[in-house]
Formats: sequence, C-alpha cells, structure tokens
Amino acid sequence: MNIGIVCYPTFGGSGVVATELGKALAQRGHRVHFITYSQPVRLDFFNENLFYHEVYVPTYPLFQFPPYESALASKMVDIVQNEKLDVLHVHYAIPHASAAYLAKQILRSRGITVPVVTTLHGTDITLVGKDASYEPVVTFSINESDGVTAVSADLRRETYEYFPVEHKIEVIPNFIDLHRFRKQEKTHFRTAIAPRARSCSFIPATSAP
Repeated sequence: MNIGIVCYPTFGGSGVVATELGKALAQRGHRVHFITYSQPVRLDFFNENLFYHEVYVPTYPLFQFPPYESALASKMVDIVQNEKLDVLHVHYAIPHASAAYLAKQILRSRGITVPVVTTLHGTDITLVGKDASYEPVVTFSINESDGVTAVSADLRRETYEYFPVEHKIEVIPNFIDLHRFRKQEKTHFRTAIAPRARSCSFIPATSAP
C-alpha cells in the first residue's frame, strides 16, 4: 500500500508510535509518507519505502498564529495527488483529524477518494479535546473519519463518555517491538562499571555511632 502518516514529530507518545508504525510498515514493503512540520525524531533512517514531506507554514504579519491546519490540509492534498496515496492515517485528533477531513473534501471535488483513519492517543481526548474551544471540531472530525482507533480500552470509554461520538472505535493497543526491546545478559557492562562488585544485593547503610 501507499500510506500517508500525519503525526507530531516530537518525543510525545503519538509521534513515537506513528513513526515506529511507519518504519515497520516500510520494512514489510509498503510505501510510507510522513507528513509533518519537521522530520520525526524517531525517523532515524530512510530507505526506498520511507519518505518525509515537510509542511511549510509561511509567516505573515496579519497572522498572530500561523495557520498550520490549512497548510497541513494543502500538503495532504498535494501528497495524495502526486504520490497516489491509498490511505491517510492521522495520529492525534488535534488538528490532524480536522485537517484530514478538509483535505478529503478538496480531493473529492477533484474526483479523488481517499479514506482517512484517525488514531486517538490520550490527551487529544482526555485533556485538550475536552476544552470547549475544540470539542465540536474533535467530535465532528472523529465521526467523519472512515476508521477510528484508540490505543486503549479506557481511552475508547472516555471518548464515548465525553464526546457525542457515533463512530465505532477499534482498540489497537500501543506496541513494543520485542525483537529490539528484550532482556539481555549484560554482565560485561557490570564488569566494566563495577569490576570489584560481587553481586547486586542491597547493602543497608550503617547508622552513625
């Protein structure tokens, strides 16, 4: 498949999960296009299946806050058209889900149909999304997505509790690559750091006389 992934490029959990997911999909032969305002911190290598497309947000004296959502939607339209994407997968509802909805409508007016999958990660629902400034847009964007996932059953429950969401939410838990992160014998490290230590047992401190 030809997949577009929209995420925050920082060390936050949503960006980490999105980037690692994209890298794993690329290793399985899918073509993955990351769309965000800077290179994701976990995107530490590229190959023939991994691409990064920067969202450029021009500054203008009229705007106190640069219109990132509009620039992101335009970039998604451009990448879907030029790279022939099969699906857009947006991580973190704010503002990625609403930007994807706008991009989808623009593409539809041009005779292009692309499904949008929204993944909810946590604070986009439990903290930021609850704010009255965002709630109507978050609710609408979730309901207009073609597919919605949440990273835990508790997050799905809170989404239904706090938002009038009618869309089915599928739980796909956060994952750990057990090939990369597994318990390994590290006695050589212990020897190098504390060569005279015989064990790791706790030795209580003696009280002063």
